[in-house]
Amino acid sequence: MSIPARITATWLKEQNACEDQVALFAKTFPRGGKPTKANLLKAARAGLDLDWLAGFLSPPALKAYREATAPARKAYNEAIAPASEAYDEAIAPALKAYREALAPALAAALDKEDR
Repeated sequence: MSIPARITATWLKEQNACEDQVALFAKTFPRGGKPTKANLLKAARAGLDLDWLAGFLSPPALKAYREATAPARKAYNEAIAPASEAYDEAIAPALKAYREALAPALAAALDKEDR
């Protein structure tokens, strides 16, 4: 699938975009919009996830996009690293307990499967 000439909320839903992103897109572009530089800048300023949309580029275009955005991605990752580490540490006990709670539920569900 490639990026259409005109992006609509319907197309985003068909591609399984997150509900909050579809709603934000519809608010920002009520009649949809062409993926022009001006509209992409408007989308970025509105908080739309352009990196998700880039996943619909052709392999050569996606490679060029990844190369062009690598410095920004690196700077972003470096800037958020301390917060990400603190977050991971803070949720580790709850995540471990949650994952352990999933095991018996999954085992019970598997027992009901026809295998």
